[in-house]
Amino acid sequence: MKKFLLLSILPLIFVSAFSQNWTLKWADEFNGTSIDVANTWNPEVNGDGGGNSELQYYRSENLSKESYEGFSCMVLNAKRESYLGKAFTSARLNTLGKVYFQYGKIESRMKIPSTANGLWPAFWFMGNDYNGSNWPYCGEIDVMECGHSGGITSGTQSSFMGGAMHWGPISPVFIHYMDYTAAAGPYSIQDDFHLFTLIWSADSIKMYLDLDKFPKAAPYYQKRIAADAGNDIYTYFHKPFHILYNLAVGGGGFTGISSADAVTALSTDGTPAKMYIDYIRIYQKGDVNEQFHSNSTFTADTNPPTGITANVGKITQTGVEFILNGVDNSGSVIYMVTYNGITSSTEAISGAQKSFVVTGLMPGTSYNFSVTAKDAAQNTATTGSISLSATTLPNSDCAGISNIASQGSFDSGYSYSFSTSGTNVTINFEMLDNKAGIVAYLWNYSSGFVESPMTNVNGKKFAITLSGKTAGSILKMACKFAYAGGMNVTKQLSYTVGNNCGAAAIETISTSDIRIYPSPASNRLAITSESEIKEIQLKNLLGQAVKVLSVNGLTQTIDISDIPTGNYLIVSKMVNGQSLVNKITKK
Repeated sequence: MKKFLLLSILPLIFVSAFSQNWTLKWADEFNGTSIDVANTWNPEVNGDGGGNSELQYYRSENLSKESYEGFSCMVLNAKRESYLGKAFTSARLNTLGKVYFQYGKIESRMKIPSTANGLWPAFWFMGNDYNGSNWPYCGEIDVMECGHSGGITSGTQSSFMGGAMHWGPISPVFIHYMDYTAAAGPYSIQDDFHLFTLIWSADSIKMYLDLDKFPKAAPYYQKRIAADAGNDIYTYFHKPFHILYNLAVGGGGFTGISSADAVTALSTDGTPAKMYIDYIRIYQKGDVNEQFHSNSTFTADTNPPTGITANVGKITQTGVEFILNGVDNSGSVIYMVTYNGITSSTEAISGAQKSFVVTGLMPGTSYNFSVTAKDAAQNTATTGSISLSATTLPNSDCAGISNIASQGSFDSGYSYSFSTSGTNVTINFEMLDNKAGIVAYLWNYSSGFVESPMTNVNGKKFAITLSGKTAGSILKMACKFAYAGGMNVTKQLSYTVGNNCGAAAIETISTSDIRIYPSPASNRLAITSESEIKEIQLKNLLGQAVKVLSVNGLTQTIDISDIPTGNYLIVSKMVNGQSLVNKITKK
């Protein structure tokens, strides 16, 4: 959070796993009526710009306790208001001298505000020997920083994030060593709660995103800190560190914004942007040289969750919903759903029914699932493992997902949809594999063989319309996806002209005039258009409407919290009579 001298780009990938033999040493779940400033937190009050020419004045009044989606959170509020010569106020706090430790696994579940242009949220650590002037000698570990100018420039603010480390001597010559990585991640981290994890050992420092959802995720940042790691790094990261959170505004060296007029992230009416912190938890293994210090008494939780129930809910072609419930004295329950050696997890409020959808399944396939539960202290529910089975819905004549190839091979597979309007048949294919530079061709076997180029809709989605088709006739088709280094061809598919599977025709997917974000989305979806919208229809991939809203205007926000996880079409009916269709993913 101090200063940034270089930038290297690393991709976010999900490939490796790690051991989880951890014991909970301490946690702040923020379940009380106030923030513990007596024994845990030190709110900072200053307008010194954080050493980065930031534009805010930090005030204790900008800290609050609030409930969000049922979770009790500590909240950092940033807002546009004049205070002691600054155009903005915000919050920053630390645990210096109150909670500090050496080595362990540290988890924090947070909801980061939309950084737009100008906000700089961060979750980080500094050496507990920090005295106000000995940076970077004290050492610094930045687990999450969002709002970088690189994300602003590329238009990927919602997913552009990074981790960093700073260290170096200050006497007799100031030397600042720094290692920083950032990348546009695979999805937005500003849409809902996300889990950020630091794993710090005697050998290395590693940072992870959403290990609860992707337990085999590779670190988005890692650095060796052993004695032979170079640049004197060993000296600075084998001592106790303390915790910091802040929500900065501006900062020329990071956001590229040094003027209040360039900040677009904060409303002119003083409405605050909020950074919600659901919890922070520190785990250790009992390894040699581990340290933990706290001014408050932490009583180990030995009570496991009870009353765990799990039932299968709605089933789709690619997902199975689980209805979960249970009780734990800690206030929340962690549920784990395992199938085919893959485990996904979710955390829910104690005693509250939780809908959790396992996605990425294949249509028409039977699965056996195992559901277990634990709490943050790793106490496993006495219920044991609950076994459930479900069979996903089969593909239909109009739409489906498959990974079967007639040439080459698919990893994740592809999706397809067919619809008839009059004598026209619209054909859509989307490549789900992680490939770049894709072009697509329709292979039509209906009468002889014809190869036709398909139009790129966006991303890896392609469409083509065949005209003059007779109702009841059979089309036989496949799609060839070509890319640098190879090609894959889908299996041959049949479609009966005129069959829309009991739903209205699926309109052609739009390529312009409308923007829908974020995708994947969690609870809310924003839609902006160049033309006035009168109706919004949310359809599944079979063309069946699952939600219809009458609206009015160029910008809309719709609630999709009641929609199961999966892929959907957003059909925007315009006042001018045009229908525009975009595809979104609900997570």
